[in-house]
Amino acid sequence: MAAPAWRLVVEKVRRLAVPSGREALGEFALEGHRSMERALRNNAPLLEALVSESFSRSNLQREQEILEELSAQKIPVQIAPDEVVQELTGGRRIGDVFGVLPIPESPALEDLLSGEGRRLVLVGWNLADPGNTGAIIRSALAVGASGFLAVGTTDPWHPKSVRTSMGSLFKLPILRVKEEDAWMEELQKQGVESFASVCRSGELLPDMRPSADRMALLLGSEAFGLSEEIAQAADRRLVIPMPEGVDSFSVNAAAAVLSYTLLHTG
Repeated sequence: MAAPAWRLVVEKVRRLAVPSGREALGEFALEGHRSMERALRNNAPLLEALVSESFSRSNLQREQEILEELSAQKIPVQIAPDEVVQELTGGRRIGDVFGVLPIPESPALEDLLSGEGRRLVLVGWNLADPGNTGAIIRSALAVGASGFLAVGTTDPWHPKSVRTSMGSLFKLPILRVKEEDAWMEELQKQGVESFASVCRSGELLPDMRPSADRMALLLGSEAFGLSEEIAQAADRRLVIPMPEGVDSFSVNAAAAVLSYTLLHTG
């Protein structure tokens, strides 16, 4: 006897929670009201959706509108028992709804930099926490950056990154590369001025003036930052002045402050 269709979607969502599953299937999962609303609003290519029984019977306007829009866009919806969906959410109270999407085809680096005026690509180098990755993608879109370059272990399609991006990854072009790829050399070939975010031994942000319209901001992990090799390879090193006794900003806060300044001042 064939398994109910909802079980197949549940199993897929579980597989997409780990890198090997996303790589094998070429897909990723989103979760929650806001992520689903942003996906639907941006006509993201949803393959299928999963909701709880309670969600499917809800009288709440927000949940009814999501179901109506899923139906309008002819996206298959499977309904699973509440306890199964709640196990998938792990207790997160953001809405008992999941979606499955194909991982977008990667753009060319030069496409991230095309256009008039200042262009800025944020580079996440081996960001360990996918929550930081999603938050930086959200900040990048908000400040007007033209793209996000995910290097090494930085994973924009991790479920936590997808949640934290609040739908921003449906609007911001994202290119993922291996650490050993020639991404830094490619930035140089494209005439990009690269800035390494560091805590010390760099230009103070208030004194900084970009010298090119194409720019890249390099950001490392919350715990370790950029490697010295990567920081040295950048054209310039940037420091945000802080009060005495303060070690650093969070990487997302630093990304927002630095990228806004690069794009909108000087």
